[in-house]
Amino acid sequence: FLGFVVILARVSGLFVAAPVLSSDNVPVQVKAAFAFILSLVFFPVVATPQVGANPDPLSIALLMGIEFAVGALIGFTAQLLFTGITLAGEVIGFQMGLGIANVFDPASDTQVPLIGQVQITFAMLLFVILDGHHLLVRALVMSYRAIEPGGLQLTEPLFEHLMGLAARIFVVGLQVGAPLIVAMMAANFSIGLIARSVPQVNVFVVGFPFTIALGLLLLAS
Repeated sequence: FLGFVVILARVSGLFVAAPVLSSDNVPVQVKAAFAFILSLVFFPVVATPQVGANPDPLSIALLMGIEFAVGALIGFTAQLLFTGITLAGEVIGFQMGLGIANVFDPASDTQVPLIGQVQITFAMLLFVILDGHHLLVRALVMSYRAIEPGGLQLTEPLFEHLMGLAARIFVVGLQVGAPLIVAMMAANFSIGLIARSVPQVNVFVVGFPFTIALGLLLLAS
């Protein structure tokens, strides 16, 4: 029973932090059922941790916390890509003039940019179509080969690696949004030239419809 609970802790960590699997749009009962079924599948092939005949409750809680952290780290690594895509949508939406038009995202309980919401929805659809959720389960299986139950060590290189992954959010955001960011910068530069050349033109009346239409056209293409 203790071995099953330890396995369930790592699987639960994945379902808490991984993209799509951790979405609030998925009912908690469904996520709990999937985590329970995966733990039953892993139980016959994963080595049970050695905790002695009379394990201390504190050591058991620490072991479960470590296992939960391993699963959460796997999910967090995949979640960073979607965070970068949301960041790209935020920059693009701001340049299009849609920075004020935020929408409420029930998946994260926060307000997210409109373009970011569109991009993250398409990204999640591609993630599921390309069997990304299967890759997460495979990564969870391989984690037992790399880190045995209770074998995670919180070292300085691990924290440095996590900080490096978090820093790549901005790199991914710029890489995903670079084409549209450059195009919108050129469009805003052109509107600025028109405003300086023809002062009679109302930039707010002409500029916003132009940038929004151009941005939507580029997103569609």
